[in-house]
Amino acid sequence: MTHCIIGGTFTYIHEGHARLLVECNEFSKITIGLTSDKYVRAHKIYPSFSYEKRLENLKENLAHNGLLSRTTIVKIESESDVADRLPADAIVVSEETENAARKINAARRKRGLPALKIITVPLAYADNLKKISCADIFRGKYDVRGALRAPVRVSAGTDNPTKLTGARTALARVFGRKFVLSGHKEESRVSHHPFNAETFRGAENRARAAWKRTWEGKSGKREKRGCDYSLGIESGLFEIRKEEFFDITICCMFDGKAATFGTGAGFCVPAWMAKKIRGKSDLSAVMAEFAGVEGIGRRQGALGWFSNGVMHRADQVEQAVANALVPRIAQARKGIKY
Repeated sequence: MTHCIIGGTFTYIHEGHARLLVECNEFSKITIGLTSDKYVRAHKIYPSFSYEKRLENLKENLAHNGLLSRTTIVKIESESDVADRLPADAIVVSEETENAARKINAARRKRGLPALKIITVPLAYADNLKKISCADIFRGKYDVRGALRAPVRVSAGTDNPTKLTGARTALARVFGRKFVLSGHKEESRVSHHPFNAETFRGAENRARAAWKRTWEGKSGKREKRGCDYSLGIESGLFEIRKEEFFDITICCMFDGKAATFGTGAGFCVPAWMAKKIRGKSDLSAVMAEFAGVEGIGRRQGALGWFSNGVMHRADQVEQAVANALVPRIAQARKGIKY
């Protein structure tokens, strides 16, 4: 194979674009479709530079990487423009635009042209564990390599100080000091002390409510700042074996589209206590009655009391929040797909 095609807007030439161009280096001839100003106005949600400016920046980058002499740049008005008719061997795309490449090949077959080999390049992720995009570079969230310029904003669906302490510790392990955590009380819309899978629903309901509050506010109007993630924390009893119950904390991490979950360490709760909780009470109320400790859920938690101070509820929350981020870390740093 000697000739490859790629396409894009190239408002900023970021790490994701760099990966595409590395693949192009294997070819003796490169054609780049650069989107027109008309296309950008119709499809991009952020201001972009003029075609002339983007063309200039792209040429500078190609020259810097020794690719300019073998590259032809053409203006395109759609994703399939040029690629659906140009004689070539391969098309280089990101995971996000692989479907567009398949559509291009379908159009080529209709024209009687051979399909292009599709070379798919993994997405590049920023330090906030989200894919690098020109939109977020424009907003000042990170630079073209994905290094944070603004703190990661996290909205928690709780005002419980113990939950917030645990969440803050977990977030610091992932993002260092580059995050801001805010908390607002949100309803779980499940039983006061849920059992089994209902606990996951409660955590997700809190996370989604926190996201909605942060982005829409009380007035229903979209706020300028918003958040990068929202999280919900819910503790519930899980019947691991018959009449053997464990109190486990669940965290849901939501990014506006997808939710990921994590659990904290569980500890065994007496069966008689679990039955009492199932009878329309909750663990904090039962602990207040049994141990004489009011509001235990906002302090050391039942875990703190049962372990005689060896453990603390904040430890459970920290583990749950950190584990809810594991799929995102694995995807961004290890290329793992879920």
